[in-house]
Amino acid sequence: MSVTELTALISLLEDPDEGIYHTVRQELEQIGEPVLRPLRTAISEEGHGDVFLSRAKALLDHLGTGEVRSGFADWIGSEDHHVAEALLLLDRYIDPTRSIQELKETVDRVRQDIWLELNDDMTALEQVKVFNRIFFEHHGFEGTRGGAAKPAHALPREVLSQRKGNSLALGALYLALAQELALPIHGVNLPNHFILAYCDGGHLGEFNEDGGPGGVLFYINPFNKGGVIHPDEVNAFLGHLDLPVGQQSCGPCHPIDVVRRLIGNLAYAFEREELLEEAERMRELLFFVEGCSSPQRAERAE
Repeated sequence: MSVTELTALISLLEDPDEGIYHTVRQELEQIGEPVLRPLRTAISEEGHGDVFLSRAKALLDHLGTGEVRSGFADWIGSEDHHVAEALLLLDRYIDPTRSIQELKETVDRVRQDIWLELNDDMTALEQVKVFNRIFFEHHGFEGTRGGAAKPAHALPREVLSQRKGNSLALGALYLALAQELALPIHGVNLPNHFILAYCDGGHLGEFNEDGGPGGVLFYINPFNKGGVIHPDEVNAFLGHLDLPVGQQSCGPCHPIDVVRRLIGNLAYAFEREELLEEAERMRELLFFVEGCSSPQRAERAE
């Protein structure tokens, strides 16, 4: 079916006859993904009534949810697991009517600005210093201070536009950019906090003589403008919480685990704001991602 034919069919969503509406919706649902682009275009155009917009957005939400879940399944099954791609999928899941082009351009612009300042002769600390200067000082990203968890502090679109986020959201964006720049930086799932680890790249999963995770040169706190943390400080933090020092608690985690934690954080934030429908959608996505990633975790455990 051509774009012109799809556009004509989409326009029938406004038909007052319920029978015609249901027939049109069923046909559009059967067509599936090719409907998404002209449907988003139709919603963005002026002149449509409330009935059309309500029906079109409901259909887009239904079709878009399937599209995003398919995208997450492909992402989980991929080899690279670029976090930037997962953040864009998450934004589309939250609101399928919005274009992600602006988000992609923002991420690309920040990445390009950092890349221009890096060179192969820099030490690991020098690379992180340059990254922090461009990310936190030039582009103005900062952590949100105090108060209960809020969706705006974790939503990729809001963090990119407001330049503010919680430790997990800032860390996920920092990680996404580091991946795009081929820097050996990984997420670390500390309890009640999220930090990053700069690794030597060759000994992940091994342990040092003191029992700490091997391969970690130092840690990075994205919530504190990328402040560098010595491994001993992380070990002391875990000791204060009576938690063991090891790969699971302070070693690099998989990008899938970072995204899972971000989705769970959003579900919690929506619930705190009593946005129960949004919270339930996040939990549904979390269950889906959990199901898709279970075989991946089993492979990593072997």
